[in-house]
Amino acid sequence: MTATSANPFRTRTVLILIAAGVIFALGFLLVSAYGDRVDRQRSNIPSPTSRFATGYYGLTRLIELSGGSVTLSADAMNRPARGILILTPHRATTREQMAAALEDAASETAPVLIVLPKWISFPQPQRPTREQRTAYLPTERIEEILAPLAAARVAREKPGKLDVTTSLPIPDFKPVDAIQTITGAKIYPLIKSAGGATVLGEVPGTHTYILSDPDLLNNRGLAQRANARAAIAMLAALDPDAPGTVIFDTMLPFGAGDRNVTQLMFEPPFAGVSVALAIAALLAGFATLMRFGPVRREPRGIPLGKAALIENIVSLARRAKRTREGGGAYADAIRDWAARRLALPRTLKGEALDTHLDALKTTTPYAEWATRVRTATSEADLLHAAQKLDDWRKEVKA
Repeated sequence: MTATSANPFRTRTVLILIAAGVIFALGFLLVSAYGDRVDRQRSNIPSPTSRFATGYYGLTRLIELSGGSVTLSADAMNRPARGILILTPHRATTREQMAAALEDAASETAPVLIVLPKWISFPQPQRPTREQRTAYLPTERIEEILAPLAAARVAREKPGKLDVTTSLPIPDFKPVDAIQTITGAKIYPLIKSAGGATVLGEVPGTHTYILSDPDLLNNRGLAQRANARAAIAMLAALDPDAPGTVIFDTMLPFGAGDRNVTQLMFEPPFAGVSVALAIAALLAGFATLMRFGPVRREPRGIPLGKAALIENIVSLARRAKRTREGGGAYADAIRDWAARRLALPRTLKGEALDTHLDALKTTTPYAEWATRVRTATSEADLLHAAQKLDDWRKEVKA
């Protein structure tokens, strides 16, 4: 087996396989760490990034195109100090999660707008980018979500004209479906339905507002120009100190996700440690490759081939300290070989044959080096004399 056939892969192929393995391993770690978070963000949960009918991506784009600014906040500690905060609970939001969101949103001056959920919907099986609204969310479920803030009763009415009961400059909304309303002793109405129930209400003394019907602000509702104009005006009226500055909470729709060790590898402050360890591993691998080179395979105990056979014979002669005794046999072999190749008479033998061979006109004297081969006292002398005798053989074309 040759050195080339011992390794079936080229160095470039091995490096490509290693690089691909590292990339796939890194991808596996990222999916394990953040897969659930990505799934939530790509679902049809109403959120500021959702393009489904019940999402609020249209509202964020409308605010930006109107000259305002939108901030997506997943951390209450890093939110801007100014701007109206919008909370968008959904059908899976628990009472505890809503209470925690309200506690994080508590502020003495910054207003908070809570947009209640309304629909049970799913992506269409054949068209996953489109949404199918299957039913209304039970009113008891919505009341449970709202319970940490105020006790209220949720109901739905036929679509009709909405009545703005406040002096705030809020234009009329145009309902696109059945109106979802709330009624509570601690909720002051700002916009009422045709039946007199609250559509937009304020919890006195808390700077907190409740919009009972999300269809006035979601993508489906903003398809109506009247609702788009009314939405911008309403947000500016609820926050006159910073009109056009909106903060969307993403903890309720997306959730914080379960913290795990894999996430710590890619997030501060441990992300720097992970990068340092990766660089150290690359440098260690490079240093090992440059220092030691390719793997050196252990030779066979009994090598194959004529060269290996001769090497074994020489090795055995060396161990027996009989290498010098091979000089005479080598000289005789060269002499007999030359006699056959030159077709000399068979009667020439011994010294007579040596004399005849030495008489040939060559630059390398035959007799001198044949004698040295026979009388060599060291392996180095024997090798040198044997090389000279081989040079003589080449001159006579034997």
